[in-house]
Order: sequence, then C-alpha cells, then structure tokens
Amino acid sequence: MLKSIVQRGKIALGVVCALAMLGSVGACSSSAPQGASGSSDNKKILVIPKYTGLKYFDVSGDGAKEEGKKLGLDVQYIGTQDATANAQIQTITNAIAQKPAAMVVSAIDENAVTPILKKAQSQGIKVVTYDADADSSARTVFVNQLSYELAARTMLDSALKNDPNGGLVAFISASPSATNHRKHVEWMKKLIDSDAKYSKLKYVDTVQYSQDDATKSEEISRNLMQAHPDLKFIISSSVPTTAAAANAIENAGKQGQVYAPGFSMPSSMSHFVEDGTIKAFCLWDPAQLGAVSVAVADQLVQGKITGKKGEKVKVDGIGEFTIGDKGELNVDKPLTFTKDNISQYKF
Repeated sequence: MLKSIVQRGKIALGVVCALAMLGSVGACSSSAPQGASGSSDNKKILVIPKYTGLKYFDVSGDGAKEEGKKLGLDVQYIGTQDATANAQIQTITNAIAQKPAAMVVSAIDENAVTPILKKAQSQGIKVVTYDADADSSARTVFVNQLSYELAARTMLDSALKNDPNGGLVAFISASPSATNHRKHVEWMKKLIDSDAKYSKLKYVDTVQYSQDDATKSEEISRNLMQAHPDLKFIISSSVPTTAAAANAIENAGKQGQVYAPGFSMPSSMSHFVEDGTIKAFCLWDPAQLGAVSVAVADQLVQGKITGKKGEKVKVDGIGEFTIGDKGELNVDKPLTFTKDNISQYKF
C-alpha cells in the first residue's frame, strides 16, 4: 500500500514538472537556484558611505536612489553613524548576506576594508567604490568625484580667490588612511612646489588629522592659528572640517586674515559667505556623484562594461565618462561657491 502511494506521488510530481516546463524551462530542476549576485534579474544595489548622518553622504545617497528609480533598480542606502573602519566592515559583512547584485562603497580606510570587499567579489557581487577608494584589487571601478590633481587645483584656486596675495597654508585631513585626502594633500604640496600659478603659496609640512569630527576640527584650527600667526589658509577636503575651520576663524575674530577655502557643502557655509568670513570655497554635486556611481554599478551588472580603460559610461542628464587607468572614472565637475552663486545650490 505504502509503495503504491509513493509510486502515485512520483507520477503526480512528474506531471506537475512536465506542465511547469511548458511555462518555464527548468522550473523543476534539481540544481540550486542561481545566486542573487549572478542573477540577471537581480536589481538590488547597496550604497554604503563611510558613515551616515553627514549631509554630504546622505545627499549622495539621495542621488543614488533617484538614479536607481530611473533605471528600475532597488537601490538602498545603508550604514551606521559610527565613523570607524570596524563599523563599516560590519555593514559590508551584513550587506554581503543580502546577496545584492552590486555594492557602491566609500572606503573609510583603504586597507581595512579591502579583505571584506574581496569577499564580496568572490561571491559574485560587483564592487564599485566612490568618493574614497579601496585597493584597486578589491573593486572594479572607482568613481572619483574629481581627479586628485583637479581636486588639488580647485582648492588652491579657491584659496587665491579669497586672497590673491597668497600666504601660508595648513592642511587638515580626515586620517592618514583616507586615500582621497592623502592624495589631495600630496598634489597640493606638489603644485605649490612646482607650478608658478601657486608660487605665492607656501605650506606647513605637517598634516593634521580630524577624523571628520567637527569639534576636533575646530580645536585643530584654533591651535594652527595660534601656532602660526602668519597663517592665511586652512585647507581641508573634509566637508565637516572646512565648516568647522570657518567657525574657528569667526570665533577668533580672524575674518579677513585667515580663510577656509576647502571642500564643504553650501548649506554649511552660507552663513560664513554672507558675513564675509569666507569669500570662496568649493566642492562638486554629491547627488551627481551618487547617480554616476549607481549607473556604473548597473552597467557592470548588465555586462555592458567590465572596468577596462577606455570604456565609456553615459549617465542621462549628467554626461558621458571614460574609465581610465586602474578602473578610475573621474566625474570632474568641480563647483566653486561665492556670494554671487551660493544661493543657487540647495545641498
């Protein structure tokens, strides 16, 4: 009797599979389903900033999600407000378990996150970095807001807009392991040393580190002004640091004597521009950066690009970009903000 029931069950299962195959080949296949990261219909892309809660990253996340909507993707912006490598590594570990098609990551520490990004790659997840790079072996494409040289020139040009007579520059970076900050300072020093355009500038050789912390940045700025009475510029590519430096200048009554012409958000700097503490500072559109990064990730997933030098990525409404050496794609759309134009920008 039991044998008869089993036989009838096998026959019924065979009929179901046969019928299912008419609508979907392989519907009753005994093989495991294709992993999420290898599935052509996987639309999930996870955007992971260095940390959340900073408006710069949150705006770039909004740009990423908006581009995702245009492309029919499931783009999620995830992370923690803990600005440490360990916290980001845990976020990426949790993200891998979700089996997305791709990750878009701003590396808080280029070396620390490399192993976990390689793990993501080994599971078929496409890895794109943006804003701050990891080791090139741990991602396919790095979407750089500005080439390192252009970023350096943009900040130095902004300094000279504040005071064409030049003067002494001090640098504040987030950390020694933040690739973009380190490269920006290296290029600024190189340009001051070698380019006649910047011959009126000189610099304090020692770089200070703020960990992107506004309170620490303001303290460092005060100390720099006290240690160097002839200081003219405090330059940082850290968004919170530039605003904190401007606040320190204002509180010290140093308006017109010291300037903070680095990278920051218009929403953080408008007060300082309006009252004359800062005449010019710079950045790019973070929402565009997020959008380009998601578009690159999507084209990698679709197989339209592989990250090779010379490949082009077109992003509707933003532009066409070419992948360069070591998979680096430079958006290269710098913005300089002054009293004449700052009201036009809402981020």
